[in-house]
Amino acid sequence: MILTDTSERSVLGALFDGVPMTRPELASRTNLSRPTISEAVRRLVDTGLIVDAGVRRGRRGRVPTYYRLAPTGGYIVAVDIGGDNMRVAAADIGGVVRFERRQQTRATGARRVAAQAARMIATCALAVGDELGPLRWVGVSAPGAVRAGGRTMSLAHNLGEDGSFDLLTPLEARVDAPVTLENNVNLAALGERWRGHAQGVDTFAFLAVGAGIGMGLVHNGDLIRGAHGAAGEVAYLPLPDSVPPAERVGHGKEPLAAEAGAYGVLAALKARKSWPGSRPQTVRELFDQAAAGVPAAMELVEAEARQLGLTIASACAVVDPELVVIGGGVGSNPLLLPTVRDTVNAHVPFPPRIETSALGEAASLTGALFIALDAARAQLLRAVGGPDGRPTT
Repeated sequence: MILTDTSERSVLGALFDGVPMTRPELASRTNLSRPTISEAVRRLVDTGLIVDAGVRRGRRGRVPTYYRLAPTGGYIVAVDIGGDNMRVAAADIGGVVRFERRQQTRATGARRVAAQAARMIATCALAVGDELGPLRWVGVSAPGAVRAGGRTMSLAHNLGEDGSFDLLTPLEARVDAPVTLENNVNLAALGERWRGHAQGVDTFAFLAVGAGIGMGLVHNGDLIRGAHGAAGEVAYLPLPDSVPPAERVGHGKEPLAAEAGAYGVLAALKARKSWPGSRPQTVRELFDQAAAGVPAAMELVEAEARQLGLTIASACAVVDPELVVIGGGVGSNPLLLPTVRDTVNAHVPFPPRIETSALGEAASLTGALFIALDAARAQLLRAVGGPDGRPTT
C-alpha cells in the first residue's frame, strides 16, 4: 500500500529514533493537530509500519497509549571489509544493533571478497530475518578510493587489487537488497558524526592510522570525495627526506604510509641497532613498553606522534576543521594524543580540537550502519510519499 499523506510521513519520521511516543507527544513533535495525528497513526498501524507499544501507568487521568516502529518493519546490514578481518552487523530500523559477527578475511580479489561478504550477510539474515522482517539495505565499508557513482574502486591493495575494479556488481548479484559502497575511512568519519565525538560538528576530519594511513573529510556536513574519490588519501603526501620509493614498505608512492603507518613504525623499530631488554615484535608491544617508560620505545612513539601531528597540520591548512578524530589500530592509542596536540598547536594558527576515536575499531562499521539506515529510512518514507528520513544525529 502506498501512502501519500504528509502527516503519516511526519509521524513515521518522528518515530525513527526508536523512542515510543503518545499521540499528544507526536502532535507536539510534528506541529500537527491531534485529530490529524490520530488519523495518521490509525493508518500507519493499519499498514503495519508502526504498532501499539502499550501504556504507561502511574499518572492521573486517561492512560495514554504509546506507539513505536513495528519490530517487523525490516532491518539493515553493515559490512566492514578489512585486509585482515571482515565484520558484519544487523540493526533494526530504529538503529539498534541486533546481531554482530567477525571473521578473518579469507580471500583476495573483488569477486572472492564479495562472495565472503555475501555469505556473512546471509548469516545476518538467518539470525534476524524472521524477527525483524525484510532486509532493506546493505552498507559496505572497504579500504580503497570509491569513484563517483559508487561502483568502481581503486587503491585497494589490502584486498589484493592494484588497479580499478568493481566490488559492487558481484555483491549485488548475491544480495537481495540495494547495496551502497563507501571508503572505510570516510565511513569512520560518518560513524563518529553519528555516534562519536563529531556529533553536532559540521566540519571535521577523521585520521585513520593502521597498517597504512588515510583521512576522511567532512565539510559543512558532507563528505569531501574529490574528483577521483581520493580526497583524504594522505598516505600520498610528499614528505621532505622521506624513505626512497625503492625502500618503502607500501606500494611505492605512499611516503607517509611508509613512515607513519604500522609498517613504518615496525621498520623504524627494526632499524634501531640496539634495544634495552626484549625488543618489541608488534606495534602493540612497542606501545606497551612506551607506557611502561622504556626510553627507546617512548622515542619511537614520540616520533610517530609528531609525524601524525604534521599530517593533521597539513590538512588544517587546506580544510580548517573544527575537530580531528584519530582512530585505527595505531592511531587510537592514547599515548599519541599529547604530542599530536602539541605539534598541531605549534604549526596551525587555528588549531582544531583533537580526540582519540570514541568508537575504536567499530568506527567504519558504525558508518556503514549509518549509510544503510539513512537509505532504508528514506526508502520507507518514499513508500509513504516521504521527506528526509536520515538517522537522528
